[in-house]
Amino acid sequence: MTYKNFSLINIDDARINEVCDAYFKWKDLNTYIKSTNSRGINMPDAISEPMACYCLNLSWNRGPAVGDATAKDGTRVECKATSNFKGDLSSFGPKTIFDDLVYLRFNLEENKVYMYDLKINSEDFGKYPANKTQTIQEQKDAGRRPHVSLQKLFVDANNMEPTLIFDIRRCEVIK
Repeated sequence: MTYKNFSLINIDDARINEVCDAYFKWKDLNTYIKSTNSRGINMPDAISEPMACYCLNLSWNRGPAVGDATAKDGTRVECKATSNFKGDLSSFGPKTIFDDLVYLRFNLEENKVYMYDLKINSEDFGKYPANKTQTIQEQKDAGRRPHVSLQKLFVDANNMEPTLIFDIRRCEVIK
């Protein structure tokens, strides 16, 4: 099977409707898996990234561009999502570079996603602790994938309100 090479994709109303439909299919599968296992399945980036792009007016990177999305001004955006509304653990590859970081918290009971524009680039982000002895950048320099809670590092630490809230059932921004 040959796959087409894509570059930047604009998420229009038709595409966001498909993504919202995919969310409910994922949610059904996740519910089933959680009923038979101790944990569910991660939120697919094929759902979270287009939602962020639609809501924040970004282009979705499906080609060689750096980052998950690109803003109209060329800003490289990294998106991290969690389906556990009360907490998260996000990992970052050793070569991850971004100009802005967006955190998405999915509330599966309400079928809403709370989006936070953390307004931080990869260089400044690297200065944060990955553990008690190393920064995120130190772990990346060692070829590791640091795992951190964006919820604790940014949202809770700064009493941050979401930049916006997206109602998945209605496919619309509500805040």
